[in-house]
Amino acid sequence: MHTVSVLGVSAGGAKGRRNRILLLRMGIIMLISLAGACSVGILAWQGARSIGQYLFFQNDIFRLRNFKIVCDGEVVTPKHIVEYMELNNCSNIFAFNMAEGRAALLNKVPRIKSAEFTRRLPGELSITIHERIPVARLQMNSYCLTVDREGFILGISSGSKNLPVLFGHELSGLRPGIRLEERKIMNALDVLAVCDTIPAGNYIKIKSIDVSKADVLELTLADGEKIKLSWIGMNQESSASKDSLENKLTRLAESLRSAAARGKKIASIDMTVENNFPAQEY
Repeated sequence: MHTVSVLGVSAGGAKGRRNRILLLRMGIIMLISLAGACSVGILAWQGARSIGQYLFFQNDIFRLRNFKIVCDGEVVTPKHIVEYMELNNCSNIFAFNMAEGRAALLNKVPRIKSAEFTRRLPGELSITIHERIPVARLQMNSYCLTVDREGFILGISSGSKNLPVLFGHELSGLRPGIRLEERKIMNALDVLAVCDTIPAGNYIKIKSIDVSKADVLELTLADGEKIKLSWIGMNQESSASKDSLENKLTRLAESLRSAAARGKKIASIDMTVENNFPAQEY
């Protein structure tokens, strides 16, 4: 009985070893097959890449022959774009990476709001530049910086003497490309934006805005009128806040027109309340 048992165990062990050897061989064969498939794939990819290089990147048909550059602003010109992007060094229309070129241009030139690139085969690159438009001058110690509607600093003010001046802030160390996030500055820009978009804005010619107070803006108009202004939700970005501001500015325009109809001018008016605005006329 003991002899039979030992033989059975020995036979079972031999069979297990054969199975393991078989599995090992199968695993090796699979690895070899996989390595072969990868090699074929790599060779195919390299071949396709070489063909692509020959057909597109090294093909004289797609030589970059012309740039069509359109700029919608007054500062950035097509010549600037060619220089900024070193386009004269680009010889093939497919060799030019449009995504990288756009990112580099926006980073280098804060004045540019957006840039659109289009390939026009066989050899023309079309570029459309949308420039940021200054809407106000931010008063610093001895100079002004221009600011666009979104609060981006554009640069030293030059040729922008007619833009409203924002003063009374405590900001420093500003440079082109920085976006202002201080709420009272954005409130002042909201006022300018609304005046540009509603009919009542034609009667409200803003010369400057004092932003020194947290909850009140003090406007000075072109004829010297002093306006204290606040509105519901002025420290929030919401449609309700915008509606409240539009309502206040519309009523300000009505007050100015009413005074003019009576042969008067408004010296000052307090629009920090919701109704019955205290005003001084002359």
